[in-house]
Amino acid sequence: MADNSVGVAGRIKNANYKKLLSEHGILIGFVVILIYLSLATPNFLNANNIVNVLRQVSCIGMATIGVGILIVMGGIDLAIGSTFALTGITAGIMVSQGAAGYGLHPIIGIIVGIATGTIVGGISGWVVAKARIPAFIVTMGTMSICRGLALIFAHGMPIGNFPSGFTYIGSESLGPIPWPIIIFVLVIIFGYYLMNKRPLGRYIYAVGSNEDAARAAGINVNKVKVAAYLISGALVGLGGTVLAARLKSAAPSMGVGYELDAIAGAIIGGVSFSGGIGKIRDMVIGTLMIGVINNGMDLLGVEAFYKQVVKGSIIILAVLIDRKRSGRA
Repeated sequence: MADNSVGVAGRIKNANYKKLLSEHGILIGFVVILIYLSLATPNFLNANNIVNVLRQVSCIGMATIGVGILIVMGGIDLAIGSTFALTGITAGIMVSQGAAGYGLHPIIGIIVGIATGTIVGGISGWVVAKARIPAFIVTMGTMSICRGLALIFAHGMPIGNFPSGFTYIGSESLGPIPWPIIIFVLVIIFGYYLMNKRPLGRYIYAVGSNEDAARAAGINVNKVKVAAYLISGALVGLGGTVLAARLKSAAPSMGVGYELDAIAGAIIGGVSFSGGIGKIRDMVIGTLMIGVINNGMDLLGVEAFYKQVVKGSIIILAVLIDRKRSGRA
C-alpha cells in the first residue's frame, strides 16, 4: 500500500514538473541564458548593453509578433525580410532630401511605410484565403516580388539624406528610453489586447485550432485570414520604417534573413506550427532570447557565421519540443 502511495506521489510530481516546463519552460530557459551570460561576460549586464540589446530587437520584435499571430492562425510569412526592405525604401523615398526622394513631411513617410507593409500583407492574405494556395507558396512568391520592387524603386542604390524629423523615431530617446523600444512596447500592448480581449483574437485561435470547426461555428474564416495578414503586414511595415529611421538609410538589401529571426523568435516562444497555441508574452521572450544570444556571442567573440548555425539549431530543437508536447513525435 505504501509503495502504491509512493508511486502515485511520484507520478503527480512528474506531472507537475511537466506542467511547469510546458507552461514556463521558455521563461526558465531565458533566465538560465541570462545567468550564464552574466557570469561569462562581465559587460553583459551593463545598462548600456541592455538598452542596446532592446534597441536591436525592437524592430524585428514587431515582426515577430506579426508572424507569431499568423502561425497561431495556421499561417506563415516568408516575405518579412523583403517587406522590411520595401517599406524602408518607400518610406525613405517619400522623405529623402536627396535626388532620389520627394522631400515630403516625415509623417507622410511613416504612413507610407506602414501602408506598404499593410498592402503587402493584405495581398498575401487575400490570395491565401480566396485562392486557397498554401501560405508558404504565396509568401515565398511575395518575398521575391517585394525584394524586386525594392531594387526597382531604389534603382539598386541605398536611399539616404533623411530629415531629422524622420530619423527621430529610430535614433532619439524619450528620456533614457530609445523610441524604438517605446514603439515595441506599444506593439506588445496592442498584440496582447488583440489576442486576449478582442473577438478577432479568439477567432484567430479558433481558426488555428481547427479551421473546419471554426467555419462550422459561423466564423468567417477568410475574413479572419485577411485581417491577420493585414495586421502582420502593418507591424512589419512599422518595423521596417523604424529600422530605416534608426539606420538613417534604406537599402534594397535591408532585412535579409529577418524572416528567420522573426519566425525563430515566435517558435522559440512556444508558438506551435500546428496552430492554435501561442501567447504574446512568450513571443516577446523568444525575441529577447534571439537578441540576447546574438549579443552574448558577440561579447564572447564568437564568429558571426556561427550565429546562423546556433539559431537554426535552436529552431529545430524548438519544433521538436513542440511536436513532443503536442504528442506528434
